Amino acid sequence: MLLFLPATASDDTLASRAQQALKRHCVRCHSGQDTDDSGFNVMNVAGLREADDGYLTAGDPEDSLIYTRIVDEEMPPSEIRKRAPVTEQEREAIRKWIESGAPDFPSAAARKHVTLEAIYATALRHLRRSDASTRPYLRFFTLHNLFNRKSVELADLHYYQAALSKALNSLSWERRIKLPQRLDVWSDEASAGPDAGPTILFAIDVRDYGWDRNSGWRELQRLYPYGISAEFDDERLHEYDLAIQNRTETELPVLRADWFVANATRPPLYHKLLDIPDSAVELEARLEVSIAKDFVDPKTERIARAGFARSGVSGQNRLVQRSDALHGFYWKSYDFKPDTGRAKLTRFPLGPANLFPGKRHPYDRFAFEHDGGEVIFSLPNGLQAYMLVDGNDDRIDSGPVEVVYDALATSGTPLIVNGLSCMACHKHGMIEFTDTVRDGNATFGSVEKQVRQLYPPNEAMRKLLSQDRDQFLRALDQCVSPFLRTERSGRASIESLDEPVSKVAIWHRSVYLDLETVLSELDLETSEQLFRLGDKPLKMLGLETLRNGGVISRPEWEAFDRQFGPSLMQQTASALGLTPVRPL
Repeated sequence: MLLFLPATASDDTLASRAQQALKRHCVRCHSGQDTDDSGFNVMNVAGLREADDGYLTAGDPEDSLIYTRIVDEEMPPSEIRKRAPVTEQEREAIRKWIESGAPDFPSAAARKHVTLEAIYATALRHLRRSDASTRPYLRFFTLHNLFNRKSVELADLHYYQAALSKALNSLSWERRIKLPQRLDVWSDEASAGPDAGPTILFAIDVRDYGWDRNSGWRELQRLYPYGISAEFDDERLHEYDLAIQNRTETELPVLRADWFVANATRPPLYHKLLDIPDSAVELEARLEVSIAKDFVDPKTERIARAGFARSGVSGQNRLVQRSDALHGFYWKSYDFKPDTGRAKLTRFPLGPANLFPGKRHPYDRFAFEHDGGEVIFSLPNGLQAYMLVDGNDDRIDSGPVEVVYDALATSGTPLIVNGLSCMACHKHGMIEFTDTVRDGNATFGSVEKQVRQLYPPNEAMRKLLSQDRDQFLRALDQCVSPFLRTERSGRASIESLDEPVSKVAIWHRSVYLDLETVLSELDLETSEQLFRLGDKPLKMLGLETLRNGGVISRPEWEAFDRQFGPSLMQQTASALGLTPVRPL
């Protein structure tokens, strides 16, 4: 019989490594009752040990499905595994942890509950110290709801911080990377020094991201499902709230950073905050890109193409095209449905057929007809922005799955959603490829000459790609490294670190909400504060399941009632005496 003794420091190290591996690869689908697959929570070690269902047999990794399915490459699913493989070190960490008896994952150290009042007090203190002319442009992002969730490790907060910084700067047409300003909520706490806790509150100036010119914050407020006021519940909190509103001249000057990262990086907010136009034609004009002109008289520095049979997002062949642009580069892919007649790039390499108006294409017989594409272009600060288009170059929110798909389901589904899905795939910039059209096309004479001018040798294309990738990585390093280069990562290269925005989006959207999470999101310390509502109100809200270990989905918690009514979170807060706020 295997006895479960108190965990040692060594056990904690083994358990922590296994925890990180399982969290990275498994938690998106296995986070508890009613989740996407099997209904077990891979983070609940005690529950797995007691369940006797084969997922975890303490002391015997070969009899534990959470290990053998990884080793046998049954899990994660193949498409996800290709994009985010489980490393040998991660497999070994899981094996050693199970061999050692599968000790519980290290519990979070005791943390003092951070109140919304403390967040507002810190924000107000910052406003009072700021110049009066600056205050109307100041806004705040908080992570206190995550700090109050004991299941969120303090180390994970670094990714939330980095994701906030990357999201902000990826939504900016300004020339400089601007990090969000750290604010100290701990210095005024009794018996707590300035280093008592991590940064959980940040300030920004909307002018640093150009949002003063596009009403960006107003749009964020309109779609924010967590807006509440303590008008009739907490006099001190209400006083702070009003003082912050008056100085910033806005109704909701403090937003949750996790919600912002997961939602501002996808339509409609992504398009609004970044001023993405309605068509690629408009975007190309703004960026001084002229594909048709450069197609007629091609020079590699201005236009360069590559075609290949396989890509990570499509089952059909794909063409990518690079153009010089106002702020660096402009990449555009041409993608195809399986049944498109003129989709074979080796036979029709000189499209698209609609590149020239009025059927005036100089190589019409050899022009492909595409069904959509992805645009990647450099922002003035060196980061990348994205646009998805249909076959007519009109902007779309997501790519049709018969054309492209996201195996990682970053958006919560296989749909490639503009912004967020693109950031996950292009986490280190442009992805390397090898052209097969230049030397493998079915054309001759002057047509073949045009093909060879448009499709440069692979070495020339690799130089362009490397140049663009380096530009992006320099900006990315500046943007996220101050938050991710912890003692644990040391001076690890930026390419060895996980992409923070997609990581946070998955944690936010795909993981189901249990009782602890709901309490933290309502700024409650104990379950009694929620359950005192009584059985009937809880049942009417659909929260009765939380009593028995059940969960609710994030979309259910955030969705507005009939488009204009309060979200479920706001309805619950209202039942607790707070007032929902949703500026229109």
